[in-house]
Amino acid sequence: MEDIELLSKIKTDDREAFNSLFLKYYPLLSDFCRFLGADNDDGEDIIADLFLDLWVKRERLQIHTSIKSYLYGAIKNRVYTLKGKSQKVELLPEEYASDKPIGDHLRPDEILFRKERRLMIERFIDELPEQGKLIFLMSWHHQLEHHEIAEILNISPNTVKTHIYRAINYCRKRLLLLNN
Repeated sequence: MEDIELLSKIKTDDREAFNSLFLKYYPLLSDFCRFLGADNDDGEDIIADLFLDLWVKRERLQIHTSIKSYLYGAIKNRVYTLKGKSQKVELLPEEYASDKPIGDHLRPDEILFRKERRLMIERFIDELPEQGKLIFLMSWHHQLEHHEIAEILNISPNTVKTHIYRAINYCRKRLLLLNN
């Protein structure tokens, strides 16, 4: 079921639609909370509070973006509020990084090569300025669209594109230096 349809049903007190929305986004939002530096308990509380608010305010809820952007933005704001805006965002420890499934058709040396390349890119990304790192990881790890990242961070889509371009360019240059 599409998000807009789920939201429409939630507004008419459909608990099953609400549960579907929760189950659809809980793992992503939980990962995003950890990515922003919230521990597991705080992340669970933040997500639970967000969905409780969503349910309580369901009849008068006005979402002018996609529900995905709304949820990510609300989580970001709640985590930042919890941690304090001046606190530096901590990146997700490696053990929590989402791994995309690697195809069964890959040979062990190809799997090892991909893993090493991924770790190298993550190291390069860690060298980026905080804003660029956050934007690139939101795009790479969470596969958010540029406009979604822009909505969540309250910046222009062109700024998102610029940060992603710079991050890719930086990683490319670092890779070239290693290969020479």
